[in-house]
Formats: sequence, structure tokens, C-alpha cells
Amino acid sequence: MSRVAVIGGGLTGLTAAYYLSQAKPDWQIDVFEQEDRFGGKIKTKRVDGYVVEVGPDSYLARKQAMTDLITELGLGDTIVTNATGQAFIYDRGAMHPLPGGAIVGIPTEFVPFAKSTLLSWAGKIRAMQDYFKSPYPTDGDVSIGDFFKYHLGQEMMDKLIEPLLSGIYGGDIYELSLDATFPEFHSLERKHGNMVKGMLAARKQRASSHIKPSGQFRQLTGGLESIIDALVGQMPANVTLHKSTPVTAIEKVAQGYVLGGTVKSPYNDVIITTPPQSYKAWFQEDPHFEELMYMDLSSCAIAVMGFDRASFDASLDGTGFVITRKSETPLTACTYITAKWPQTTPQDKVVLRVFMGKPGDDTVQRLDEDALKELAIREIQRIMKFTATPIWVELTRLNKSMPQYKVGHRELVGRLKDYAHKAYPGLHMIGTPFDGVGMPDGVRQAHELVQHMVNEQ
Repeated sequence: MSRVAVIGGGLTGLTAAYYLSQAKPDWQIDVFEQEDRFGGKIKTKRVDGYVVEVGPDSYLARKQAMTDLITELGLGDTIVTNATGQAFIYDRGAMHPLPGGAIVGIPTEFVPFAKSTLLSWAGKIRAMQDYFKSPYPTDGDVSIGDFFKYHLGQEMMDKLIEPLLSGIYGGDIYELSLDATFPEFHSLERKHGNMVKGMLAARKQRASSHIKPSGQFRQLTGGLESIIDALVGQMPANVTLHKSTPVTAIEKVAQGYVLGGTVKSPYNDVIITTPPQSYKAWFQEDPHFEELMYMDLSSCAIAVMGFDRASFDASLDGTGFVITRKSETPLTACTYITAKWPQTTPQDKVVLRVFMGKPGDDTVQRLDEDALKELAIREIQRIMKFTATPIWVELTRLNKSMPQYKVGHRELVGRLKDYAHKAYPGLHMIGTPFDGVGMPDGVRQAHELVQHMVNEQ
């Protein structure tokens, strides 16, 4: 009988154990989580009629792996699509509507783009000149910033592309790898010659499919934590879940691996699903893991705040806004949860979700929790021009939590996995350091790994 250890009890680790236990019901599987709860960053506030996320708040609908898992867990009928509405960009004191027809800021309709108050005419003309440009002059990887600046110009980068794309990874888009983050843009450009032609073609294809436009994101009526609850509750009998059990060492022995801090019996396979810095506890003496262990990580904080609707004195047109990096504020975005996810909030309340944490700004690390809450309230009041005070605030601080996929990231991951396969047979590495930072990416990686392990038998 094979014994498998899964290190990390977040969504990726639980999904790996769930799929593997179904495929191999005769295998013994142990999941080790160092915290006293499962789910990692996923956490739902369920109290007094609220079902509000204080961690990740949704997932991209087009990433099917997540929906497949939710459906398999019997939660398919609880999936909710976000309400759509006008999105805005806040730039140095003024709120501007996101131009209609823009896809991640790239224009696909001339009239709405021409009427935009966000960009100067010089910036608009420079962006439209991309229609006549050649592909980016390299076949290899390139930073997001350099790629879009080449195609659309500096002003488009600063006021549209950067605030819309950088929030996902929280990093400097002039360092982040295009091929590891948004490879579809590189594919579109190579196929059609430049970005504007590529996005026009994508829009035409979408229109010809006659698919009615809808929200891009998905949630569950019971909150995202209901996925974790279902995984734990429906975990097959050959899986044992261990909370409050940190793995202090991974020792390679003749029979496989022995994990420090856990049972001493060896495991045939070990699946690691944890952040990159955790590898320091296990592979400090192996220089091949150095780039992984010391991978750059960005920090952010999320302040979710509730208000009485009767006293809330700001307009809630649209679903929220992002903030340009050159605006003098540590905030990066705000989502009107009440408008985007109306099922999450009592009708007489308003909920805002405020994001903080810019590249090069140490506010999130420097201030304590109370100071961050006060800063978030003060800044969102100033930007949205209201005086109402929240009746509650939930702060989630994510210090050094988001791996930065620098240019060349795919090559780095390839080298690491090739080395581990040869030097540590039976050791498997998945999760945010490798191939996607979103929840569906972790689910997909878990499913692909299980398929690989089963096929190897």
C-alpha cells in the first residue's frame, strides 16, 4: 500500500488529497496543515445576514477546473455570477469611467475610447497607432510593462493597463513575466500582428458566438469557505486530516520520505502545496532550491467594511474602481460588494472592499492592524467623498504572500521540477510558486498532478 503526504491544507492541498483518494482508494493519504483551520487564505464572514469574503472574493468563470470541483462537491446550484456595471479608474483626484468596449484596457471600439476622459488625445492616438505596428521584437519572454508600453504607449500603461493588471499579482509589471501571467496576449499578438488587431478579432469572435455577455466572476451563496467545508466533510476515508501540525523537515530515506514533526513512518510520495518561503525549512542545504526559497513576494492588505445604508452618503454607481499607481494614496482598488455581489449583504447595509499595497510602498508591512484600518477608512472617505463611518471593519493582512513571476519564470519552474524529479523521486511541488496564483490555478494543478501520479503507476 502506498502512503502519500500532502503538505498544506489550503484549497490546493485539500483538492489534491480529494482527487488522489478517489483515484487510489487503497492508498493512505495524510494532509498536514500548520494552522488550526483548513482553507488557507479562503475565509468567509458569516454573521448577522452577511456572507462576505475577507480573503479571495471570487474566481474567474473561464477557469473551468474550479467550477468542475464545485459541481462534483454538490455545490453547483449555489454558484452565483457577479452583477455587472460600470467600472471606474481613479487617477490623481478624479474618477473616470472605464472606456466601453475595452478589454483589460485595450480599446476595441473607437467611439467610447475617443470619448474617454481618462486619456489625453496624444495618449489615444499613440494607442491606436498599434494597429500599424509589428509584433514585439523578441520571440522570448518579456515583462508585461515593456510589452504593453511597446504596443500602446506610456500613458495607456500608466492609466489603464497597469491599474487593471498589476492588482492581480500586486507587483511591478515591468518585472512580471508576460508568458507566466497573461500568455494569451502574447498568443493574440503573434497570431494577428499586434494587440489592437488581436483584441478586435477576439471581440468579433465573441460577438459571432452569440453568447450573451455576463459577469466574468463566480461566487457561492454560502461563500467560498463552503468549498473548504465540503472538501473536509466529503474527504474519502483513506485520507487523514491533521490540523496544527507543521512539517519541520523532509528527510529522504531508502523507503521514501520521513517528515519531521509528524508520524515517523516513511511516505512513498510527498506533495508540497505551500508558499515558496516554506521550502527554507526543508531544503536550506540544497542550492538548487535557492531561487524558489527566496522568490520575491508582494504584500497587500484587504479592509472589508460595513455601513448602515441609511447613513452612507456616497454614490455607489457601478461596481467599483481601480487606482492608478501615480495617485497619492496607498490604496489600489475598491469593490462595491453590495453592488457586485448583492446576495452577500443585508439590504439595509453597504459593504466596501478596499485594497492596499503598491510596489515599493511598505505601508502594509510598517503599520499595525489598527493603523491600517484607520488609514483604509480615511483614504476611502477622501477618495469617494463621504463622511459615513463603518459599523465594522475586517482587515486581512497578507505579508509577503504573493509570488512574483519575474521574466523567465517558466524556465525557472522547468529547471526546478526537472531537478526535483531526478534528485527527489516521489516529491511533487504545486501551488502558487509555480503555475498560477488564483484558486482555480491551484485546483487545476492538483488535478493534473493526480492524473500524472495515477498514470505513472
